[in-house]
Amino acid sequence: MQRLLLLCVLLFAGLQSYALKSSDKVKWTFAADKINDTTFQLVITAKLDEGWHIFSFTPGGDGSMLPPEFNFSPNAYVKLLGKMTESGKKIEEDTKDVMGLIYYYKNKIVYTQKLLARADTDLKGVLTFMVCDDNMCLPPEDLEFSISIKGVVPPANATIHTDTSPAADSATTDTEQTEETTIAAAASDSLKTYDTHTEDTKKSKGVKSLWSIFLTGLVSGFVAFVTPCIFSMLPITVSFFTKRSKTKAAGLKNATFYSLSIISIFLIVGVMISLFFKENTMYVISSSIWFNLFVFVVFLVFGISLLGAFEITLPSSWSSKLDSKANANSFGGIFFMALVLVVVSFSCTSAFISWLIVDIVQSQNRLGGIMGFLGFGLAIALPFAFFAYFPGLLNSLAKSGGWLNSVKVTMGFLELGLAMKFLSNVDLQYHWHLLNYDVYISIWIALAGLLGLYLIGKIKFSHDDDLPKNMFGQPYLSITRLFFAIASFSFMVYMLPGLWGAPLTSISGLLPERKTLEFNLHDNILGLQNGQLSVSNMNQDVMPVKYTTGAYPLSSEIPGVAAYFDYEEALAASKKLNKPVLLDFTGHSCINCRKMERAVLSKPVVLKSLREDFIVASLYCDDRQPLVDGDEYISVTGEKIKTLGSKNLDIEVNKYGEIGQPIYIFVDGDGQVIKNAGGYVDDVQRFLNIMEEVKAAYKKANP
Repeated sequence: MQRLLLLCVLLFAGLQSYALKSSDKVKWTFAADKINDTTFQLVITAKLDEGWHIFSFTPGGDGSMLPPEFNFSPNAYVKLLGKMTESGKKIEEDTKDVMGLIYYYKNKIVYTQKLLARADTDLKGVLTFMVCDDNMCLPPEDLEFSISIKGVVPPANATIHTDTSPAADSATTDTEQTEETTIAAAASDSLKTYDTHTEDTKKSKGVKSLWSIFLTGLVSGFVAFVTPCIFSMLPITVSFFTKRSKTKAAGLKNATFYSLSIISIFLIVGVMISLFFKENTMYVISSSIWFNLFVFVVFLVFGISLLGAFEITLPSSWSSKLDSKANANSFGGIFFMALVLVVVSFSCTSAFISWLIVDIVQSQNRLGGIMGFLGFGLAIALPFAFFAYFPGLLNSLAKSGGWLNSVKVTMGFLELGLAMKFLSNVDLQYHWHLLNYDVYISIWIALAGLLGLYLIGKIKFSHDDDLPKNMFGQPYLSITRLFFAIASFSFMVYMLPGLWGAPLTSISGLLPERKTLEFNLHDNILGLQNGQLSVSNMNQDVMPVKYTTGAYPLSSEIPGVAAYFDYEEALAASKKLNKPVLLDFTGHSCINCRKMERAVLSKPVVLKSLREDFIVASLYCDDRQPLVDGDEYISVTGEKIKTLGSKNLDIEVNKYGEIGQPIYIFVDGDGQVIKNAGGYVDDVQRFLNIMEEVKAAYKKANP
């Protein structure tokens, strides 16, 4: 009882915080100050109520703090210059073992951002922020804004003068130009190259839409429903409400409340996930060795359990206590009936809930927990409400039987296959070479084949029923089972060429890096193996060296391209060869990276341009090998950078303002951005157009 009361108190506190809004505690103002004819400084001011604070852009701590984030909408007349800065009285607080050192502002904060403009316009965007006091943080909130930029005088030539002083006016002379002026002049030809992301680019960063997460939860819930633990309860529960209630109306009302209770229980889980898991913490968690190993073990155990080796259940005392409070005479009793269903069905739903949680964490969407579990709870609850309103349809519903167990076993095979993906993530990060591409594919081929044999009745587990028999006593397959068997065998056959290097584009995001394949007949035939085509066009003194040899050698995942794996080495090569650099921020465990490499970067027309016109730097942000001697350093956030992955992630976050992979940024030899191409977008022509744009801009600035 004490635990239940504590849970209620925590839930009440969480819901109470949701009743308040971050915007209730802070007032925002937006303005654009003119510096000269084409240069402006955005000034965004936040005034907080007494006792409330906003975290710094570099909040420190354990990664759970959410700093303000300004996302500007694409605007053809505006070019942002440099990064946004923050000013105010910055407070450093040592929370000891809670979160460590954290940094935040109170009272008033001023954010400034310089930009170039070639015409009067309104710059729009969305500000995401949250505020905290000493006791709690209010939920993050999105605030749309629009800033009017007036008084632009387009220059007669391509040079646009800027000044670092906010007090500068349109009389600024050429002698007052700073280094920023040079950068601006090189980029200001027509302001066609923008750092601001388009909507399709935002979607490609790995941040799934709420609609997509909701659908994932809905599908997971419907599949979980057709397992023995829940499906067999449907006729019993519906009959309970329709036959034991005093009136039909009362029965329908109780059944509706029962369904809403199921949704609310799962929604509470989603709310708690959204409260405790923010976007940045989700990214840190999803790329960590411990998360991937934990998920591997969970999926492995759940997979074996679904195959029938054992059953995972919550303590029976939990369901017994809840069952004693369940009845149909009160709303409270009906709620406990719903809670009993959730608890006793854990042995079946746990596998699907684990899928959903992993998907939510990898989505890096802070509201993913709410939407995902809303969809999951809705899928579980809808059938109970539907058949309570139309009980006659129960007679046409498939009866419980061996087919329910077949669903469990099928899901067990799928869980075992997915478990390999998370073990492979760690294997690639630490260069263990336990699950190279061919080994991984072999395991998946074996699982698909065994599933097919199971579905046609050639394999049988101890708890399986016999196949149904016809009038002559011969076992036969149902049409549904036959088609699932065909799908399983077809998938097995589809994967077989992957053993010799076939791209397998449709599932590339779930597979390891193809460079771990020992015998790649596909790329050998095309002459793309080991980057030989790229090497032949390069001087030996600018060949990639760092991290290409030694205990943890890296090689390019883009066939035929000899990529660099060190940021500074790539920039040096750019200056020697006078070519722009493609910074490919990638990851060993990155699903969208593999998809982009197969769907876009490996296309012959793209490969040709990458080999001949660009320097490619593949910067793995989750690689765990130590930096070479002398390369360790202290980041601007105070973190000691010791591994190659942490260095590349530090460059991505603190130099280019991005997080998540893949991200493709074209830069010059000084690391200045020419074009931020965003992340995964399955559009070859789009990427070709971007490369042509970058080549033209680079050639103009570096004749």
